[in-house]
Amino acid sequence: MKVVYATGTFYSGTSLVRGGEHWPADDPVVRANPGSFSEDPRWGLKFSVEPEGFRDEVTVERTKRSYVRRAI
Repeated sequence: MKVVYATGTFYSGTSLVRGGEHWPADDPVVRANPGSFSEDPRWGLKFSVEPEGFRDEVTVERTKRSYVRRAI
């Protein structure tokens, strides 16, 4: 099963989606809100010590998404 991760907290109809939750990629809520989910498993990742390079990777991913949004 392919899963995606919520990038924020929101309602979709009567479903409450919380940032970081993982959802089946083919779920109707995901299909109705594709821009609110990511395949990146770092969304909602919890840790006691920040993994080395974590922020660098997140910055690269955010930059990619920002570019995609502007290009649409």
